[in-house]
Amino acid sequence: MNETTILIVAPIATAIVTWFLTRRKTELDNSSKICEMWRNLSEGMERRFKDEIDELKKQNCDLESQVKAVVLENVGLKNRMRELEEENIKIIRQLKILTPNT
Repeated sequence: MNETTILIVAPIATAIVTWFLTRRKTELDNSSKICEMWRNLSEGMERRFKDEIDELKKQNCDLESQVKAVVLENVGLKNRMRELEEENIKIIRQLKILTPNT
């Protein structure tokens, strides 16, 4: 009876231990694969974001150059407008001198 019990219990115990250890190894393998997937994903995102940030920096520099050009043009136009206003005032004065009755 003892021998029969040992012959039945030993393989069952071995199977349970083997199953338990295999399950643990599979979980560790899955965890490693998941970690590798996350690492690859984060590296890919890092490269993509770096490229996008570089492109945004370039666009920002271009826009800053355009704004500076527009500001300089605006200053020039304001100066020209002032000159034309002064010239207009002089012309109006001369017209008033030439046509005093109107």
